[in-house]
Amino acid sequence: EIAREVAGKVAPLLTDGERIAGVSAAGPYVNFSLNRSCFIEHVLSEIAARGEKYGSGDQGAGKTLVIDFASPNLARPVHIAHLRSIAIGQAIYRIHDFVGWKCVGINHWGDYGTNFGQLLAAYLMWADPEKVKANPVAELLALYIRFNEEKEQNPDLQDEARKCLSRLANGDAEMVSLWRFFIDEGRREAERIYDILDVHFDEFLGESFFADKLEDVVELYQKAGLAEESDGALIVRLDGDGEDIPAPCMLRTSNGTSTYHSRDIAALLHRHEKYAFDRVVYVTDMRQILHFRQIFKALKLLGVDWIGGASHAPFGMMSFQGEAIATRSGNIVLLEDVLEKAIELTADIIDEKNPDLKGKAEVARQVGISAVIFADVSSRRARDIVFDLNEMLRFDGETGPYIQYTHARFCSILRKHDQPADPMADLSMLGQLAEMRVARQLEEFPRQLESACDESEPSYIASSLIDLATAANKFYNELPVLVGDDENLTAARIRLVDGIRTVMRTGLLLLGMNAPEEM
Repeated sequence: EIAREVAGKVAPLLTDGERIAGVSAAGPYVNFSLNRSCFIEHVLSEIAARGEKYGSGDQGAGKTLVIDFASPNLARPVHIAHLRSIAIGQAIYRIHDFVGWKCVGINHWGDYGTNFGQLLAAYLMWADPEKVKANPVAELLALYIRFNEEKEQNPDLQDEARKCLSRLANGDAEMVSLWRFFIDEGRREAERIYDILDVHFDEFLGESFFADKLEDVVELYQKAGLAEESDGALIVRLDGDGEDIPAPCMLRTSNGTSTYHSRDIAALLHRHEKYAFDRVVYVTDMRQILHFRQIFKALKLLGVDWIGGASHAPFGMMSFQGEAIATRSGNIVLLEDVLEKAIELTADIIDEKNPDLKGKAEVARQVGISAVIFADVSSRRARDIVFDLNEMLRFDGETGPYIQYTHARFCSILRKHDQPADPMADLSMLGQLAEMRVARQLEEFPRQLESACDESEPSYIASSLIDLATAANKFYNELPVLVGDDENLTAARIRLVDGIRTVMRTGLLLLGMNAPEEM
């Protein structure tokens, strides 16, 4: 009864041209019907006005985001396990940048510690310096793998690694020279892979940079009365204060060495001093959840007021299925090998589907690499994912190639039309259900973008692109765009096609993918 009364009062207030076409009661509910033409015109006008900035805003104006991602250990080449942090981190960076944040991408790579002690020991025992100089990445990886295989049968090798690390810490000239060589080669190789992925950083600072700052961290906690000894180690207890964390934050081990806790606290203090960030995000796997809870709580106990802007964006683990990817040795799958295999398989698909395509090699590169990226960022970040090259390279289904192909399809229509979209087109001619479905997805994109930014969750954009591609392809299959005997309808639908192309391109680029115009 109340619903009918409300509907009856609202209905006379509606006028022609308003976005609400009608109102009716259905049981206890009041249903509003959108004026399709008016709604579509509103959405397309907004896209035309904003162009590829559609969906952006000033949410981040005057604010700084620091994002720590990728951060490999330079004792080993970039491998498949690094992909998630790279892909998710780069997408989070691009999304924040798009909505106005000043972004600082930091690669805090591991250039110190146990792995380097092992590599130094392996080099001294087994390396052929000329071979290493000629092919450093492969030779150093082989040495690292050999050490880790042989230490299973010969635990004394770990003592050799500790001796090398001690010599390095004491400034031994030979160790320092080798260590710098390893770091230079590791960084050069990592940056080469980042270039392939079109991933860029604003700062590279390894753990070694903070070596002389760790005692300052210890002193801060000692002066605050928060540091205490426990079995020879120096710790900060994290219980109490309404957020009990049973495991303490360890500032120094019983043998006097620094810890991940103390190094990350030093890095976080340095970053805030340098960038005065409003928000800092760490992109690592789920196994690091406790670690970041500990360092955030330890800084909160210290009275640091900006720590509320610190967050951890954890991601799930990766398992393998489908197309075999050969490992170099030691069961390490190098990321470059994965990307090359994806490009190779994509080239085979293009040869089958469109053998006359111009620039096939470049398209295969763009689609293959983007497929790998999309497969990573399209799942909710915290979920475990299955890495299956055959599945992610499909041109149908919820895949990167499907979205890229849809984008290319509508680019093709615009090329065939061979005229710019008409800003004066009569958009009131649009109102078919298939057109409305597309407009609703276009209108939804800014909200999904906002959620992706707020939650550091790129999968919202991926899902939005999938939904848009699905609606766009239904529109393509159900309604002609180039209507030969109706120029006005053609002009209106070209505006819709241009809106599809614009938003799909924006979304693809935000996810770190390419948007080829022909496939």
